[in-house]
Amino acid sequence: MEKDLFEEAVKSCGERCAMIADIAAIRKNAEYIVRKTGKKLIAVVKADAYGHGLTEVVQALDKLAALYTVATAEEALQVADCGKKALILSPVPDGELKKLKDKDISVCVENEKSAADAAKSGVPVHVAVDTGMHRYGVDWHDIGRLLSICDTQGLDVKGLFTHFAKADADETEDMLTQQRRFEGVVNVLGKRRFEYIHCANSAAALRISPSGNAVRAGLALYGINPSFCNAPLCEVSRFYARILCIKLLRDGESIGYGGAYVASGVRRIAVIGAGYADGLPYTMKKYGSVLVNGKYCSIVGNVCMDCAFVDITYARADEGDYVCVFGGEGEVSYKAAARKTDSIPYSIMTGISHRVKRLYIK
Repeated sequence: MEKDLFEEAVKSCGERCAMIADIAAIRKNAEYIVRKTGKKLIAVVKADAYGHGLTEVVQALDKLAALYTVATAEEALQVADCGKKALILSPVPDGELKKLKDKDISVCVENEKSAADAAKSGVPVHVAVDTGMHRYGVDWHDIGRLLSICDTQGLDVKGLFTHFAKADADETEDMLTQQRRFEGVVNVLGKRRFEYIHCANSAAALRISPSGNAVRAGLALYGINPSFCNAPLCEVSRFYARILCIKLLRDGESIGYGGAYVASGVRRIAVIGAGYADGLPYTMKKYGSVLVNGKYCSIVGNVCMDCAFVDITYARADEGDYVCVFGGEGEVSYKAAARKTDSIPYSIMTGISHRVKRLYIK
């Protein structure tokens, strides 16, 4: 039987809890996206690479990604420190723009003010086009005016992009409408050349034939298929917690804050070293489960800041064993955890806190 590399990596780590990430899997997912789309890869590494470690992921994607997108100036500077190009997709406060000069970092512009601010700071830009999401970007009808302003300001315009609002919806009609608008913008600009023309996130890249010469992949890089996608992605990470101690509850005894869980009969309860301060959502107390030596076991009682309680009455488990909290397939997958907490996989991944040790399979 093939070894489970994630379990092998966590067995001797000695941590209270840990996220195990497979660097080779990230590379394989990136290679698949490039093969499927035939376009440049813009890797989304904001929020510490979706919780996987920005520096490690940027290094993993060396020679595969043409550009790395982030949300803040601080994240962009981290990418630059790795010797790579960064694009900040969110508006940057005026006071932070000056830090970016001569760092191979681009910012997005969406109006006259953001163009003027970028010009003062001497940073290159990508022009954000609003084709229907109504978050950032110049209205697609007004792109000519904004580009004229960029030219007047002497800006180095590296790229043009939009963002789909419903790329992971059941029907693709709204996404395709936005794409047609974006294609119209590109066509109207005629001979104007951009180094990067991009509109597709992971869902769009995997579901349609996207416009432009690049795709922005985030979730798919980290091994999670967006809704209505079934790409052969490799699993990238799992979150484990150690069994710190085991308590035997008699019938009618309770455990944890508020005595929220009361034993019905004799129960064996594991106290695991992950709580809401580590990224185990408090709401998991209702429907959550973890994988204990191959068996799903329910989270019981109130989740604490630093630990949680698991009913292991019918599982083989000892103090010091590790349980899988998130990752893999079935009831502990990131998608399953998101459903149980009325959330999304992005939130579960990025919610794993910085005090959780990251360990890497290479």
